[in-house]
Order: sequence, then C-alpha cells, then structure tokens
Amino acid sequence: MPVSGKKALFAAAGLMALTAAATGALAGGFQIHEQSAEFQGMSFAGTAAGGSGLSSMFWNPATITQHSGWKEEWNATAILPYARAKDERMASGAPASAGGLSGDSGNIGKLALVPSSYDSYQINDSFWIGLAMNAPYGLSTKNNGNSLGALYGYKSTIRTLNFNPMVGVKLNDMISFGVGLQINYMKGNLSSAKLGALSSKIKGDDWGIGFTAGLTLKPTETTTIGIGYRSRVKHKLKGNFYVAAPALLGPSTNRATVKHTLPDQLTVSIRQDITDQFALLGTVEWTNWSLLKNFDIEPVAGYNPSPDKYNWKDSWMFSIGGEYKYSDALTLRAGYAYEKSPVPDSTRNVRVPDNDRHWLSVGASWVANDWLTLNAGYSHLFVKNGRIDKPADTAPVPVSVRRPGLKANYKNHVDIVSVSATVDPSKFFAALGH
Repeated sequence: MPVSGKKALFAAAGLMALTAAATGALAGGFQIHEQSAEFQGMSFAGTAAGGSGLSSMFWNPATITQHSGWKEEWNATAILPYARAKDERMASGAPASAGGLSGDSGNIGKLALVPSSYDSYQINDSFWIGLAMNAPYGLSTKNNGNSLGALYGYKSTIRTLNFNPMVGVKLNDMISFGVGLQINYMKGNLSSAKLGALSSKIKGDDWGIGFTAGLTLKPTETTTIGIGYRSRVKHKLKGNFYVAAPALLGPSTNRATVKHTLPDQLTVSIRQDITDQFALLGTVEWTNWSLLKNFDIEPVAGYNPSPDKYNWKDSWMFSIGGEYKYSDALTLRAGYAYEKSPVPDSTRNVRVPDNDRHWLSVGASWVANDWLTLNAGYSHLFVKNGRIDKPADTAPVPVSVRRPGLKANYKNHVDIVSVSATVDPSKFFAALGH
C-alpha cells in the first residue's frame, strides 16, 4: 500500500471513531475536558506543555513539533455521571398546578462516550502538519418525565464535532509555535414536559468557524512551558420549535433560531523534569463562559419556552500532577485538580445542575513495542451539591404553561475512564514487511 493510501486509511479510521459518539455529560458547564487518556491520569496537568502522545495538540497546536515522523493517536472516554434530586418541591406560595408530579428527578446524568483522534506529520526539521478531531462540548441529561423538575428541563442533548487542521513551526530548540482552524458542527435538542407529556421542544444545528494558536518555550533542558488558545465559535442553530398548546400559539411546529457562542479558552501549562524518571506538571485553564447570558429562542410570538436567565461566569481549572517512569515500558501518573464551575447559584437549572468540583486521577502508559503505546486514565470527581431555587413563572408567560417554581438539591459525582493508543504507522507497516 502506498504511503498516501496508508494515511487515508488511518485518517478514515479516526473519523469513524470520532463520529461514533460525541455526547458529553455534566462537564464544567457543558465543556468536555476528556480529550486525552494520557492527561486524564494527571487531572489534565501539563496539557499545553506536551506529552509522550499527541493529544496535547487539542490545547496547544505548537506541541505538534515535539513528535518526529508520522504519528497517530486515538482516544476513547466513558463518562459516568450521577446527579439526582430526591426532594423536588414547589416554590412557596406557587399555585398547586403541578399536583401529582414526582419529587424524584432520577439520575439525570447519562453515560457518555467521547472519542478523539490526532494525526501528526513532520515535513522537515522546521515544519509539521496535523489534524485533531474532537467533541469539545456536549451535554446529555434527562429528568424523570413525571417529576416537577421536568417542567424546567426534560431532555437536554448538545453534540459537537470539531475538525482542527493545524501547522506547527519549530524556530529553534527553545521556541515553537502553531496555529490551526476550527471547523465546528453543533446540534442541540432541548425539551420540557408537563404532567408526563412533552410540552415543548427545540432542535437545530449549525456549522461554525474558529481558530487555535499556541506557543511552547523550553528555557532549559528540563523545563517546558506551553500556552494554548482556542477561540470562541459562533453558531446560529436553525431548526424547529414544537409546542403542545397550538390554541395559544398557532401551529404546533414553528421554524425557530437559537444564537449561541461556544466560549474561548486559554491554557497555560508547565512540565518540570525533576530527575530522569520523575516529572512534575501543572496547568491553569480559563474558559470564557461569561459569554452565556441567555438561551433565547426566536422568533416565537409572545412566548419563549426557555425564559430562564443563565448569566454564567468564567470558569477556572487548576491542576497538578506527577509522572514516574517506572521502567522503559511502564510510566505511572497521578493528579489533582480543582475546577471552579461557571454556573452561579442564582441561575442553576435542572439541565446543568453543575457546581465546583475536585478531581482525583491515576493513569499509566505501556510501551508495547516500537510502534505502539497504550494509555489509560481514571478520574473520580467530587462535585458540590447543586441547589436550585426557581420562583413561579409570571406574565408574559401564558397562564396555561406557567411553572409553579422549584426547590431542589442535586447530589452529584462523576467517574471517568479513558483509554488510548499512540501509533507510529511507518514502523507498523515496516513490521508487517511492506
């Protein structure tokens, strides 16, 4: 098989893995950090400074220059979230229009499978090209349809696919930089229920464009500093809005538009080799979630089925980790992170009952042979309970669809398991004798 055909084969396999599933669950906001099994094992400490695999390209395209020849990597992550309110109550003084509804939301978090793939090719001593394919944002929650909380959000699904071609330039042994293009697809499906039946649903999709940029500095042989930026991406989701009250609003199905901007993100990381076997890593990450003020559906005459204000704030993540080379074949990892949620107490809702969280992670890499390295990472997230206190709806919301207010306390935690394989295709095909 010619080299070009081999590249196409590996790229096609990566694309198939990516499109198989791309839904996240209960991330910080609905951001999906889980783009790397290697860095999963360190709570994402050191992401923008680079690693043994390719996945740091997601945070910083300049790290592509750390890899010689042609490399491929595939990651697969399972996110198992738990978020449940067992005592949902109507707000004080609200009308008793929600009689008969359950006070138990059930576990609203759903199993999510998040794939990602990376491709790097060195053209010469100074230039690299690459491609990252990811699902950087996603959400999948579902309240018990007979619960009080379902009036405020029954099913919520957001999917994204991001294609990120990039180029890296190595200026010298100390400085490298990289830039890339984001081609982002977003699809949303949000619904609410009333007395166990669907009352409203909005669904739509759109393509958006953004960019990535980054820099790596190596001031000493043992220190690497990385700075990476992912731009915001604007979307105008065009689709349909359904309301189960056509007498009020005319036809039950209407064309609708939702404008939404995915936030930009800045990541600063450091890797410090302490000995030949042990390294310390750290990351500070900022995400511009304060862009999300409202989630308005337009135009729907006289009634927005999602009138809640979001008013999210910027989120921060601080992580520290360690990497120990136990042997030439085995590397062990561990890490801790604190993540400040973008969701304020005053506007927390049943679709994303997110709150501040602490990460604890462990991981390992095994060099199987000269063309294959396998990685695994596990994290448990201790998430602060998410309290919700919503007042009853008032005008201009029509009387027949006013909600009675909600008081609830979601107990949350998340488990994450991630695996990956990093491959040198040239050595793989050489081993096959081709």
